[in-house]
Amino acid sequence: MSCSGLLLGGCQQKSGAVTAKESSQQAPLSAAAESESDFGCSYFYALWGRHAELLLRFEEALDAYEKAMICDPRAAYISEKIPLLLLRLERTDEAGLWLKRYLVEHPDDTGMRVLYAKVLQRQEKTVQAMQQYQLISERHPDDPAILLLLAEMYLSANQLDKAQAIVERILSIDQTSYSGHVLMARLLVLQEKPEEAIGRYQMALQRNWSSELQMELGELYIKTARYDEATALYKQIIEREDQNQNARIGLVHVYLLQKQDEQALAELNRLKPLADQPGRVDLTIARIYAKQKQYNKAIAIVEKILEKENISEARFFLAVMLAQEGKYERALKQARLIDRKAPEYQEALFLQVRILQEQNRLEPARRLLEKSIVAPDLRNAEMYILLAAVHQSQGKDDLSKKVLLQGLEAYPNDENLLYEYGLYLENSGDHGAALQVMEKIIELKPDNAAALNFVGYSWADNKVNLDKALEYIQRALELKPENGYIHDSLGWVYYRLGKIEQAIKALEAAVQLSSDDAAILDHLGDVYLASGRVRQALETYRKAVKFSADDVKQKRKILEKIRVIERQGLP
Repeated sequence: MSCSGLLLGGCQQKSGAVTAKESSQQAPLSAAAESESDFGCSYFYALWGRHAELLLRFEEALDAYEKAMICDPRAAYISEKIPLLLLRLERTDEAGLWLKRYLVEHPDDTGMRVLYAKVLQRQEKTVQAMQQYQLISERHPDDPAILLLLAEMYLSANQLDKAQAIVERILSIDQTSYSGHVLMARLLVLQEKPEEAIGRYQMALQRNWSSELQMELGELYIKTARYDEATALYKQIIEREDQNQNARIGLVHVYLLQKQDEQALAELNRLKPLADQPGRVDLTIARIYAKQKQYNKAIAIVEKILEKENISEARFFLAVMLAQEGKYERALKQARLIDRKAPEYQEALFLQVRILQEQNRLEPARRLLEKSIVAPDLRNAEMYILLAAVHQSQGKDDLSKKVLLQGLEAYPNDENLLYEYGLYLENSGDHGAALQVMEKIIELKPDNAAALNFVGYSWADNKVNLDKALEYIQRALELKPENGYIHDSLGWVYYRLGKIEQAIKALEAAVQLSSDDAAILDHLGDVYLASGRVRQALETYRKAVKFSADDVKQKRKILEKIRVIERQGLP
């Protein structure tokens, strides 16, 4: 059948042909299913579809292309249009079904199979997408472009061995492959082989320089603390691309890591006229001044930022600095101005509570927390901890316990809430219950250093589970090596195990880190005494007395030890 009167009415649909709507849901018709093709009709609808597509009328274009396919089911150039338009219209699932059916009849169409694989990736069907790339690779075993696609898939799926085998194959086919060296560099980064990765990046850059790839190499230099090389690299990018903001930001980062604040400030001032968001640059400058304790400079900069634009991060930073300077009312004013939807809102709320506590305005702090806790979109575990602390400061221990239990009902596995409840039980004299809570924390979070230390020390103090206590405390120390109290616990468990020299070494390290803690000094005195170092024990006990003024019971206990030594006389 020919198509007449195209300008008037298009071409008439063939008897028994599917509708346009059905066409997008069915497999394209095979040549066997359609003995005749109306090329004139197909051409008309193809032109119509192309015109609509250029005008961005994608629904209309899709409808036209589908009609063109009805007229000529073998029109391959139109077949390619339909899934692309479905994707443009975000009808991804329909595009996937269309391509799947099309490939049943056209299994050798590599372009459409690649498109199908990309659709599967968009649908997060990684395994099926990799299967499609593998089929393509089997049909084109030496095609670097196909191999690269497959390697990238394996890399994104973290299947590093498979990715590496394919990349090595690419480089065996073409040793100068830019993409091959780039992929190998990224693969080596994931394999934590930075030196080899750097070499690959450099090889790729020799073949094709790009600032984006140099930025990747710069990040690797920073990660491996090769700061001089990172500095040189960022400067090289800036020499070529004076307005490259990312390179200037990278250079600032390197300077700050090396604590070269003046160089960082100079570079930030050069960056500011180029920056899309100069207020963010000024905020970084203010942070550097704050780090240098030049709070007045920092405050002045942030106030100027806020005159021009309302950046919640800047406002919160200003509130923190004002609080740091003891300007509490101004800090509260800024914190209260932060929008409820801003990411900094909750931190601003906590800052208000801390300021009110510092001012001993406990009732406003309590009301603020109680108001926030009843709001589902604001509530979190830390609010219960702070409210419990406010009640405790007011001497309302029962209310403190009630709030902690309410918090645990809402957040039963929150390690911080559990820890605070455990401390509450310990301070209330219920050591057994406190120990059970801390053991639960370790079950939930095996790397909670505070709970590990609590349980380990408790066992050591009660002379039980000493080997396990040592294991817990050593793990806690790995997590927080600069914590004097954990060093104290380590010394105490060594003491209980009879390893006196190791105990002395650990406790001396604890004193170095926490020199004004009476309990640690008391422990060191006990261990000195056990080792026969009586003079050192006496001197250490006397230091402990100086720092035990707030704990009458502890002070009395240490004074008794001193009297015993003095009665016996020094050797």
